[in-house]
Amino acid sequence: MFKQQKTLDRLEDRLRRVENLCADREREHRKLDGEFTDLYDKVRRQMSRMAKRYAVDQKENGEFLEPTPDNSSSDSSDPISEAIHARRNRGFLTQ
Repeated sequence: MFKQQKTLDRLEDRLRRVENLCADREREHRKLDGEFTDLYDKVRRQMSRMAKRYAVDQKENGEFLEPTPDNSSSDSSDPISEAIHARRNRGFLTQ
């Protein structure tokens, strides 16, 4: 009977340690996630400021170029890329 109780006590201790480790990891994860979010916001804000300054400088110098959006469609690709895509598509159709 005492042998079983010692075994149960050891298992309880191990379970408590695992629960504490899991709770520590969750706290660390939340902390790191918050730090990442803060850093991302700061970098995004700084990059936005730099892009605006660049646009103002280009406009003042008379070299204003409209920035291209990141989500441009593939329909407006250059002729070389279109030729490469067409050649690749022909290769797939012959197989």
